[in-house]
Amino acid sequence: MKDKILYKDSVIEVKILIEKSNKSLKSIALKYVKPINYNDKNGNEVIVTNAMGGETDWFILPHTFGIAIGRILFEQYNVGLSGFNKTEIKILKEWLIEMEVLTDAMCY
Repeated sequence: MKDKILYKDSVIEVKILIEKSNKSLKSIALKYVKPINYNDKNGNEVIVTNAMGGETDWFILPHTFGIAIGRILFEQYNVGLSGFNKTEIKILKEWLIEMEVLTDAMCY
């Protein structure tokens, strides 16, 4: 599968997986990134974790859930959230139109 990072922040990374043998088969995958500890105002290290207890491997979301997350990410990109790969956003938009989640008559 060909894949590049669609979105990344300090907590998660999201990517679109594209099946090599059938380019129309796409999925959304997610992973939690390694939390970064920091020092408080007294110089003491504060250990940071996340809901999953730290960094995780990639996991593929079920198709309908991935489509829903993809739409939300597309909406967040369009209102100005940073952290997106513009090339992958184009792929996401085309996929959401193909899946009839977005209509191509909408303004993007």
